[in-house]
Amino acid sequence: MAQFDTITCVTDLGKEDESVGLLQSILHELSPTSKVIDLCHDIKPGDIRAGALMLARSVPYLSPGLVLASVGDLAGRPAIAVSVGEGQSILVGPDNGLLGAAVAVVGGASQAVQLTNQDLHNSSPGVTHPARDIIAPVVGHVAAGGSLLELGQEIEPALLLPSLVPVPRTETDGAISAEVIRRTRQGAAQLNIDRDTLSGLGDVIILEFGDDRRVVRIQHPDEVNPGQLALVDDEYGLLAIATGQQEGVVPDELAVGAEVTLREAT
Repeated sequence: MAQFDTITCVTDLGKEDESVGLLQSILHELSPTSKVIDLCHDIKPGDIRAGALMLARSVPYLSPGLVLASVGDLAGRPAIAVSVGEGQSILVGPDNGLLGAAVAVVGGASQAVQLTNQDLHNSSPGVTHPARDIIAPVVGHVAAGGSLLELGQEIEPALLLPSLVPVPRTETDGAISAEVIRRTRQGAAQLNIDRDTLSGLGDVIILEFGDDRRVVRIQHPDEVNPGQLALVDDEYGLLAIATGQQEGVVPDELAVGAEVTLREAT
């Protein structure tokens, strides 16, 4: 099996201790010619959904290669390696819902293997550290030319734990129920919908969240007046609730996980 030139890392380990440095050292020891890209290590500890969303947003733009993903625990299931894009990339991480959305975005998995070959793992003096002891050494092994089937037991990709990414739903009265899936650094609230989802509601929408009810327009960000609340296109093809020209953040009620109802303005 050919070597992989690139290893992209997404974890919830943070950078306040040695954890990320240890991953990089393990990878360098096993595959010194591979370039390690730190996509993000600051996902909130255990926030599997945030990690899944980040991977799903990012995979269309990542260099082909290996993805080392470690968010949350193993949930009592072996970690996995998933081959996508006819072997162009392999995603390695816990089978806890973290990888499902990213795999779907790139067209599904062609092969999946549970990381049950303990000969490839690092021994631990105490409790197993999944990223350090299992995922990183396996990624390094594959990066150096190791075979996917050497990693452990092959399983049907359909058996992977489904993603935790929420999907919108259409209510019986025609309204769309959506969810805030991300708050950007600029203060916007990204929703799990796009323009096509709202195509039947028109360009003027009644937006309901908490006890609030607003009339907003679907606009390009440059078209929104300063301080005005609107539904705008974002860089990932989704819609976000934002204010014009980043004059201020959206209401605090629109936190991650908040439910939003969108209705046709009549």
